[in-house]
Amino acid sequence: MKKLVILGAGGHGKVVADIAVKNGYEEIVFLDDNETSCAGFSVVGKIEDAAKIKGDKFVAIGDANLRQKLMEKIKTVTLIHP
Repeated sequence: MKKLVILGAGGHGKVVADIAVKNGYEEIVFLDDNETSCAGFSVVGKIEDAAKIKGDKFVAIGDANLRQKLMEKIKTVTLIHP
């Protein structure tokens, strides 16, 4: 089963989730320091939990500096809208 872990449950994360569904991801979860649901998907932990959660990762944080720092630490996938 293809699983995607999206870091950031804001507006950009919602768009990424939509693209992930269209790319065949069967399980999509979010990590965010504000642990609420996002567009019907579960928020399963905080950003700092990324290394503990199995699955492909995508950083969808709006703050460019924070996004860059996270992407330097975490191997991420590229998603392309079909």
